[in-house]
Formats: sequence, C-alpha cells, structure tokens
Amino acid sequence: MVKRRLILNLRGFQVFEAVARHLSATQAAAELGITQSAVSHQLRHLVEYLGEELIERQGRRISLTEAGARLAEALDDALDLIERSAATTIGLNRRMVRLAMYPSFSAGWLIAALPAFTAANPDIDLRLVMMSDPPEISDRLADVFITSETPRRGYWSVRLFAELLLPVANPAFAAGYGDGLPLITSETDPVATGIDWESFAALNGMSLPGIRRGPWQCCSHYLLALEMARAGMGVALVPDFLAAPSLARGELCRLAGEPMPTGLHYDVHVKYERRREPDILQLVTWLRRMAREKTHDSYS
Repeated sequence: MVKRRLILNLRGFQVFEAVARHLSATQAAAELGITQSAVSHQLRHLVEYLGEELIERQGRRISLTEAGARLAEALDDALDLIERSAATTIGLNRRMVRLAMYPSFSAGWLIAALPAFTAANPDIDLRLVMMSDPPEISDRLADVFITSETPRRGYWSVRLFAELLLPVANPAFAAGYGDGLPLITSETDPVATGIDWESFAALNGMSLPGIRRGPWQCCSHYLLALEMARAGMGVALVPDFLAAPSLARGELCRLAGEPMPTGLHYDVHVKYERRREPDILQLVTWLRRMAREKTHDSYS
C-alpha cells in the first residue's frame, strides 16, 4: 500500500522556522532571500492552515506563542535531521564529526591531544568549530559540543573535568610574590575587577594587598591573560589545562597557591538520539579517557 502524506505548505514552515530562530521578520527575509511582505504572507497562510496563532507582536518585537514555541522546536529538530541526511548524501556517506568548543579549550588542551585520536581513527573526518560565548547549541553548528553551559533540552551530557585556575607568570617572576607583583585579572567589569584574585587569596590564606603591586592588568579572556603573563606583564590566573603547555615548555612558571575552582565544568553535549552513533560514541569515549588522564596530571 502506497503511503499517503498530507499536502503541506513546506515553504510556510521554513519561513516560520527562520522567523522563530531570529525573532525577526526582517532577518528571516534576509536569510531566505525574500521580501518582508512575502514573510508576512507565508505566516498568515500557515496560521490559517494550522488554526493557531504562532507569534505575538509587541510593537516591533516578536515573541512566540505557546503553540509557536512547540512548532519551532519540532521544526528545528526536523530541519536538523534533513540537513544531516543531505550532508551525508552529498558527502557519499563519508564519516564526518563536527566538534565545537571554546578557543581556550582547543588551544590549551584539545589540539595537543588530537594527533592521537586522528591516528587511531583515520576514517573519521573530524572538523573543529570555534564557539562564541554564550554558545549556539544546534546541529547546524556541530555534532558534539564541549561547553561549560547547562545543556538544552533534548541533549545528553557527560562531565569531563572541573575548571581550576593556576597562578602563572614569566620565569622572571619565579622568586615569588615577594613585596608584590603586577596581577592580571580576567574581569573587566569595574565592579568585579580583581574578584578572581580576591577569591584566590582567600582560598590560600593570603593577603591580597601583600601579593599585589601596582594597578590591575585587565583583559577579557584567559587566552589574553596567558599571553600577558608570558610577556612578563604580571601574574595571571588561568585554567590549568590552558597553562599546561607553556609550563611544560618552561615559558611560564607556576607561583605558590592551591588551584582555585571556579565552579564551572567542561562537559560534552550530544543530541540524545545521536549519542550512540558509532563515530560520535568513539569521539566521546576518547574525550572522557583523555579527561581522566588530565585529572591525574600535577602542576606542582
């Protein structure tokens, strides 16, 4: 018996999905290469077909109704599946896994360990994707994500390791804090400047005025803090995995103080229904093994 399908206005669903994703008819029209009036036309017909209001307008702002939010989530999953299937077909079933992570995570930990994975899995085409903060968690971006974010609904996650900050500096400062050293903080908000060092000093029973000399050296990212420390600008608190390569090469030295937990964790996130796909499972298993090895490393 031939399967029968409903005759659907697929273009209307595509337009609505773009509007729901951007929460903007203007941006949806630009992405789809159509006019705003065409977007409005498609949305109107889709509402008439479904008998449900999908969006609400508050002045120039757009929000989704409850029915619209349910439909947007279902369409997101459906279009992700279509895109994956199309990519597989175009790639002639080539085994490809896209891994997304923060720049600091890739530079400080993943890249150094990656040759072992590619050597052991030559048939897997691993593609690395840099994420912004906060990250976009979607199949459009990647198949596997490493973030410190709470996973969105529908995603399976596994813990890799906690974030620990180490005090590191140019070897010229190897003698220690002495009468105080310039301190590099990754907090650029004037209200929060130096709060990382306040927490570190409290954890280690130190006096912050006693270890700090001169004005704060401020930056907005751990990668910048690492480079500033390497350049001799002061002592930086950076994640242990990020500092490890420079410590091993002797480009940085570790100063006194116990590692400080930030309360953040690095986790692997995969869509729940894809967690057992062989290549994804192979990558996640390897990441977990490497993370276990990392927890046994010592920077003392």
